Amino acid sequence: MAKDLTTDTPVLFPVQTTAPSPQVKWPTVKTLLWLFVISRAFFMELGGLAYIYLPHAWVESPPNTLPPSGRLLYHVTFGLWAHWDGLWYLSIANMGYANRPTATAFFPLYPWVIHILGGGVVAGVLFSLVAFAVTLWFLFRLTQYEFGDQVAWNAVLALSFFPTSFYANALYSESLFMAVAIGSLYFARTRRYFVAGPLALAATLVSMYGLLLALPLLYLTWTQEGHRIRPLFHSLWAPAGLALYMGFLLARFGDPLVFEHAQSNWGRHFEWAGGTLWAATVKAWNVAGQAFNLHTLFATGMPQLSASNFYNWIFALFLLGILVLSIRWLPPYLWMYEVLALLVPFSYPASGNPLMSLPRLVLEAFPTFITLGLLLRKPLYKVWYFVLAMPLSILFVALYATAHWVA
Repeated sequence: MAKDLTTDTPVLFPVQTTAPSPQVKWPTVKTLLWLFVISRAFFMELGGLAYIYLPHAWVESPPNTLPPSGRLLYHVTFGLWAHWDGLWYLSIANMGYANRPTATAFFPLYPWVIHILGGGVVAGVLFSLVAFAVTLWFLFRLTQYEFGDQVAWNAVLALSFFPTSFYANALYSESLFMAVAIGSLYFARTRRYFVAGPLALAATLVSMYGLLLALPLLYLTWTQEGHRIRPLFHSLWAPAGLALYMGFLLARFGDPLVFEHAQSNWGRHFEWAGGTLWAATVKAWNVAGQAFNLHTLFATGMPQLSASNFYNWIFALFLLGILVLSIRWLPPYLWMYEVLALLVPFSYPASGNPLMSLPRLVLEAFPTFITLGLLLRKPLYKVWYFVLAMPLSILFVALYATAHWVA
């Protein structure tokens, strides 16, 4: 069920038979570009100030993968955005998988593009930024198609200033994944399956989350094409991407599932979602005091992950609440994907940090922002969103810029 936003009553999922007008007015593009520039500059400025004035942690990185040393200007604009997983992507871009099974946990398309662009930190950061601009475009178009302009603007605004959207400035694959995944659903929704399919394949080569696109693509083709069988084959593009990667791993390592086995390096294992949430609740209770202690959060030396359990738990509660609204308000293909995208971190916890990386993995569950776009139609909710999001944004960017753990 979707919801009629004018009557607030449930209606059947509307099957569109025509694509939206391809004509896009320049004021819309210009506003999106300004939103992109302002939000990215906001996070870049915060990161630079934190890098200069706050205590740094020490990050254990893969051998020979630390960003090259340089002047302060380089570090406050580009170098600080290459921490944690970014160092893995950078190493793969420059050295390939190089018989390192652990590196296979990071899917190949993002580091391959960085390699094509020169393999440096600057190339990676700029590519992530461009991909995020494309993400905003497709999120706007998809939301506009389903709910109109107001909700579309709210959705891109919510994503642009979400507390962990600074990862779109970083050497991380989130911005590329969102661009191709949202683009895939947009083209499928507008019945351009021969574009949607390859984008779904690309999404799976960026992240395992791309595989989850198979179900919404199957649903869309089934409902939009009159329950005909032949169009259903377009839903196979997403698993085809995984098959390509597994074929490569079989040839290189002799094990097509080495990427899954590599997750044990972070203590990830299967658990029922309810058990994960309970374990996360216990952890959050035990470390609540650390989560508000700036001396602990910004301590020098090896970064501490324990305080992040509290923030992971807060994000879990937020996401569960949004998911309830998504099931009520969004078309089935969107909330189907959102359910699957949230089941992954809830069902595959890490030892000692059950919901590790959840604040960042919200970006993979991108229908969340469409639901936020619906919620933020009320001005008071929009005010509260920014009142809560801005302090978290400042804290998280400051932590990341100084090599402390965020997500």
